[in-house]
Amino acid sequence: MASPTHRRPTTRVLLICGALAAVHLLIHLATAPLLTALAPLAPPLYALVAGVHSLLPFLARRLTDVPGTAVLTSAIAAVFIAVANTAGVIVIVPLVLAGAVIDLVVWRTRGTGARVRRRYLLAAVCAGTGLFGVSVVVFSPEHLSPAILLGSFLGRIAGEMLASELSGALASALHRAGVGRNRTEAPHNSPSS
Repeated sequence: MASPTHRRPTTRVLLICGALAAVHLLIHLATAPLLTALAPLAPPLYALVAGVHSLLPFLARRLTDVPGTAVLTSAIAAVFIAVANTAGVIVIVPLVLAGAVIDLVVWRTRGTGARVRRRYLLAAVCAGTGLFGVSVVVFSPEHLSPAILLGSFLGRIAGEMLASELSGALASALHRAGVGRNRTEAPHNSPSS
């Protein structure tokens, strides 16, 4: 049996990642008008709301407990979104970056609990920092003031932390409903005494 850190995605895990990527596309389509309006008007608020794009990669990693599923979900979603977005393939960079950072920080993390929660929050801070670094290069000159830069940085961190926390709540609810569990762990398959 493979160690937990070297688990390969099963077909079931790949289907979960694909389904979450499709939901990610729907979230993108629903939030794109708002994000498009916020970007030039209020970059810090844009940074906060843009955290929604990390919700599904965080959720994929939590639901499956398989390393690499955050970046896989992000990559699939990035392809879907690139096709549906006027910016095209450039959207792949921040989406895949967020998933890669999440996976790198939580690679050996499994299960639930306070330590796992802290690890996911650390992943959120790291992803927010990386996403701020990517986004600052496209800021217009009038948005390069210290207040807007600091607000945007903190907005990215807060948005990613909110996505991490929300993914934890969603994963917990889905696990209680039997989604994301291995079949052998489901209560109805438990051996009776």
